[in-house]
Amino acid sequence: MNNSSSSVLLTLALAATALGVHAAAAPSKVTAAVTAQEQLDKAAAQSQKGIDKNAAGTQDMLNQFLQVTQSTDEIRVYDDQLQQIVQAQTDEMGSLNTQMSQVGDVEKGLPPLMLQMADSLAQFVKLDIPYRQDERLAKMQQLHALVANSTVPVTDRFQKLIQAYRDEIAAGKTVEAYRGELSDEGKTLTVNFLRVGHLLLAYQTLDRSVTGYWDKQNHKWVTDNDYRDAVAQAIAVTNKQAPPDLMELPVAAPEVSK
Repeated sequence: MNNSSSSVLLTLALAATALGVHAAAAPSKVTAAVTAQEQLDKAAAQSQKGIDKNAAGTQDMLNQFLQVTQSTDEIRVYDDQLQQIVQAQTDEMGSLNTQMSQVGDVEKGLPPLMLQMADSLAQFVKLDIPYRQDERLAKMQQLHALVANSTVPVTDRFQKLIQAYRDEIAAGKTVEAYRGELSDEGKTLTVNFLRVGHLLLAYQTLDRSVTGYWDKQNHKWVTDNDYRDAVAQAIAVTNKQAPPDLMELPVAAPEVSK
């Protein structure tokens, strides 16, 4: 070969060698670039996870804050309601204390009033028509002793006193016939009594020979046989031995109160 041919071949060889070197170097750069991108992607993914985690944590904190805020509002409302309840109970206790003090004053003044009421009822029984008088006067004595007994609760004494008044009031609305003893002018007679409320107390001997009634104005027994049939009939009706009927009885006319 001449010198020019050798020079061309050498140039080609050098070029081929250079291309081989470049060809071998290119894949290593691509691999490095891919690896670097993957690392960037992983780093970006990790960073996104961190962002998501932080965002979730922030949302949780926000939710907790809202819950705490709501709970605080509820507690505040409950506290206000509780304050109102406490105030209402305090006012109620004050009212009860006032009432209790007033009850204490009433209890102090009640026994003397009850004694006065018991005496008034006993006086009424003495002035009333004398039906079952011994029995009723004995009850009045027992009532007075009970009312004067400070060891018995005031409520129990007052209840017994009111019941005694109720019994006398109830008697004024009833009619009864019963057998008993009548003492008049030194004589004792067994008679049938007829009571009409607190208005009339008539009597009749068992053989119907004597009939009379209690004179409320003069406080004495009066014999009046003109009412024999009427009293006998009224006793029979009261004992359900005869049908109801109209009859004339010696009932005193109402007195005008002064």
